Amino acid sequence: MVSYDWIELRTPADYDLLIEVLDPEFDPKGIAQRLKTQFTPATKGILVEHGYVDKDYRSTFYSFYAKMARPYRPDCVRLHFFDGTVWYDEHRTDIACSDLRPQDHYFGYIVLRPTMEATLGRSLLSPDMRLGARGRAIQSIHHANVLGHRLPIWGFPSMTQHVDIAVCAHVCCWAILRYYSETYPKHKEYLLHDITKLAAPFDPGGIVPSLGINVFEAERVFQTADCFPLLVGRRNSSSDEAFFSQFLAYLESGFPLFVEIPSKEHAVVAVGHNWKQSAVPPPASSSHVWTQVETLLTVDDNLLPYASIPLEASPNAAHQPPYAANQFNSFIVALPDKIFYPADAIGVTCQAVKRALESSRDPDLEPLELERYFITTVSKLREHAREYQSLLGDSLVGLLMHLKTAQYVWVIEYCSVRQWQSGHIAARAIVDATASSTDKMPIWVLHDEEVAHVFDRTSAETQPTSIQLSRATHGPLPRMELNLRPVVESYAPTGTSEGGTVTGEDE
Repeated sequence: MVSYDWIELRTPADYDLLIEVLDPEFDPKGIAQRLKTQFTPATKGILVEHGYVDKDYRSTFYSFYAKMARPYRPDCVRLHFFDGTVWYDEHRTDIACSDLRPQDHYFGYIVLRPTMEATLGRSLLSPDMRLGARGRAIQSIHHANVLGHRLPIWGFPSMTQHVDIAVCAHVCCWAILRYYSETYPKHKEYLLHDITKLAAPFDPGGIVPSLGINVFEAERVFQTADCFPLLVGRRNSSSDEAFFSQFLAYLESGFPLFVEIPSKEHAVVAVGHNWKQSAVPPPASSSHVWTQVETLLTVDDNLLPYASIPLEASPNAAHQPPYAANQFNSFIVALPDKIFYPADAIGVTCQAVKRALESSRDPDLEPLELERYFITTVSKLREHAREYQSLLGDSLVGLLMHLKTAQYVWVIEYCSVRQWQSGHIAARAIVDATASSTDKMPIWVLHDEEVAHVFDRTSAETQPTSIQLSRATHGPLPRMELNLRPVVESYAPTGTSEGGTVTGEDE
C-alpha cells in the first residue's frame, strides 16, 4: 500500500529523520549522510513516498533478486525534494504551496531500492541543488507524477550501480540512453537489466554482469540501441589537446559522454563544464577554448549527480574528488545517424579557415587567439539568430533564415581573449555536419561583423558569394551558448520558464 511521510528540513541534521521513517533495507543512514553533505540548503522539505513501483528496479528484481534465497521486496521508496514554500497537508493527502504553484518549487526525486547496499536508484535531480555544481550542463525537462500533480524537473538521469547485477559502466550506458529516450521520441527506452543484455551477444545471466564491461562492450551497447557511437582515445598519458578538443566539442554539442578512467577502474558520464572566471591567454601551442575550462561536471554512480571535477588532481586540495580530467583515457559519444563530419576533421577545417581569415583581416584588428567548435541543429541556430537579431542585424539574420542546410551543422567561432571574456566573437563559420571528411569545402557560411561569404554546396565551384552586412549600428557578435543549460548553485528552484527539449514522462 502506498503511504506518505513528510520531513521538514530546518538544518542538515534533519536528514537523519529518514532513519525513523525508512526500513533498514533502504540504508537510511547512508542516504541521509549523502544528502546532508552534497545538497545545498535550498531543500526544505522531503515527501517520502512508500510503496513506489520503480520500473528499473523491477527489471532487475524479476531477473535477479527474485531468484535469490534471501527475500527481497518488490517495491521501492521515492523521495521528493521541495523548497520552503511547499508543505504536506496530511488531512487532504496533498502538497500545499504558498503561491499555488508547486511545479515551480520542485527539485526532483530519488528512488531508493530495498537492496540493503547501493540503494540509491533511479534519480532525476536539479543540478541547482548540488553543492559545488556550477557552469553549464546537459539537461532536459522530465516530469514526475506526485499526488496527482505533474511536476517538472530539469536534469540528467542518474543512479548508483547495483554491484551484483550492474556496475558503473552499465549505469553510464543506462543514464545516456535514458536521457536520449526521455528527450528524443525516436529513441527506445531501455531498463537497467536491458543494458546488461545489450553488452554481450548472449544473455549474461548469473554473476557475469557484476564482472563489469570494457569500453568496447559499452560501444556495443550503444550500437545495439540504434545509436552511432564514436570511440575516441588518447594517444599518450599527458594532457592531449587533440583528445580534449574533441571531448569539449562533443560535450558542448549536447552529447553526454561515456568516459573511461582505467587508473580507477571506473567509468562516468561527462555532462557539463564551467568556464574560468577570467579568460587566460592560451599557450603558444594551443588556441582551442579547452584552455578556458576550469572544471567538468560528471554523473558518477559513486556520488550524487553533477560532481565538479578538476582538470588536474591537486595533492594539497581538501575534499578532493576521486579523479581528475587528466586521468580520462577514452570516451564514447553516441551520435545520431545524420552526423558524418567528425570533430577531428572539423579541427583541421577550423585551422584552415583561421589561416584564411588572418590573411585577409586588417592587421590592426584583435588577433584570433581562440577557437571553439560544436554541433547544433539549424533550428537552434535560427532561434539564436532571432533572439539576438538586434546585435546580428537584419541582413545576417535573413541569410540564416533562408539558408538551406542539413539538420545538423558544425559551428566554429573565433575570437580574441578579450572578446572571449566579454562573451563576443570576431568571426563564425557554419559547416555541413553531413559532409565527408575529404570534402574540400564543407562550409555553408563564413562571416564576421562586416561581410558574409556564402558557399554553394550544390556546386563543385568553391568560390563564395560575398554579401555586405548592414550592421553599422549594431553591437559585437555574441557568442553562441545553445546546447547546455546554465547551472546555478541556488537556494530555490529555477522554475520552468526556460524552454528546452522534448518532454520526458514518468511512469
